[in-house]
Amino acid sequence: MAIFDSNLLGKVTKSVGNVTMCYTNKKNIAKAKVFKRKDKPTSEILDQRARMKVLVQLARRLLAVIRKGFEGTGNGTTSNAFVKENMGAVSVAEGHVATIEFEQLKVASGILRVPEVTATYSAETSKYLFEQAGDEDEDAFSLVNDKVYAVLFETALKRLKIVALRDRGESGSTTFPLPKNWDTTKVVAYCFATSKNGKLVSDSDYLSIE
Repeated sequence: MAIFDSNLLGKVTKSVGNVTMCYTNKKNIAKAKVFKRKDKPTSEILDQRARMKVLVQLARRLLAVIRKGFEGTGNGTTSNAFVKENMGAVSVAEGHVATIEFEQLKVASGILRVPEVTATYSAETSKYLFEQAGDEDEDAFSLVNDKVYAVLFETALKRLKIVALRDRGESGSTTFPLPKNWDTTKVVAYCFATSKNGKLVSDSDYLSIE
């Protein structure tokens, strides 16, 4: 900063190049502009950005299930909770190329007990079969009227289906037809439970489709 007196310029309030001039306390003052330094991001920062990008994109596709599966998680949005929970479910290769590891992905997170569900696919009928074991033990982490859901996600088309199964206390099976244009080799499945009012949720469980 420099103080100068100029009868020629008078009271100066303007910028020239990287210098800003102003008139304060009956004095002309010249100040150098401050430019923010932009350091080159590290490899770790670029990897983190890559993880965030693919998870944010995936969250848009999974929004319908995320709103159920992350209800009441933290003080932010359900999508933010989903991204935070799944940072470890993304691998990053050379060149900062991020890939979702769907077997590690969580589409729901909470304190309820995870329901027992298995999934199979019949090429003959083009249907999925979900079988669940009834759980009649009630405690702080489960009630017999908890709602149980299966989730099907086609990873190439980025299409989602939520299948309502039986209540936690019931045993039995539920079928669901393969949606049109879906490739069965690119379908992943999950299950989770919520309380009857949807305010409490279990973690999701990845289902190996037999």
